[in-house]
Amino acid sequence: PETQKRIAQETLDIYAPIAHRLGMSVMRGELEDLAFSYLEPEKYRQIADLIATRRPAREQYIARVVKVLQRALEEAEIKAEVSGRPKHIYSVYRKMKAYEALGREFTDIYDLLAVRILVDTIPECYHALGVVHNLWHPVPGQFDDYIANPKPSLYQSLHTTVVALEGKPLEVQIRTHEMHRVAEYG
Repeated sequence: PETQKRIAQETLDIYAPIAHRLGMSVMRGELEDLAFSYLEPEKYRQIADLIATRRPAREQYIARVVKVLQRALEEAEIKAEVSGRPKHIYSVYRKMKAYEALGREFTDIYDLLAVRILVDTIPECYHALGVVHNLWHPVPGQFDDYIANPKPSLYQSLHTTVVALEGKPLEVQIRTHEMHRVAEYG
């Protein structure tokens, strides 16, 4: 157990940040979740259970959002792939800690509900953003343009949070297929 914890801490301190720096978000998420499960097994199970108990309702909600969004994009003549975006357990844990420090609750976390829109070109990214903002009201201060201002890892995407169906906050990421490949695998 001590060796497992040492390796898990090393993974969180060294290997996950390297994966992040190289733009390998899939690898980073897997490394963080695995390490977290060894370092804080009780908290890991608690968050996994919290997420799991809300999963059916969340999946139904996301399916409805995707359907509405897909229809609006088609009406705007934007060829897009729209899908739900899962959150990693360690990512939820970090957000929970940050929100607790502000005196806020788990239910206040904006981007537990998230979708991703993939399009072919950069102009379509911005066009899709306009469709999203015409469909739902954007949350002030919750927009980032990583296409115009890429991260050092070369990550590019538009991020916005909107008040979507039933008044629930929803994070929307918009990027091209190529940006997605770079974001996921480096």
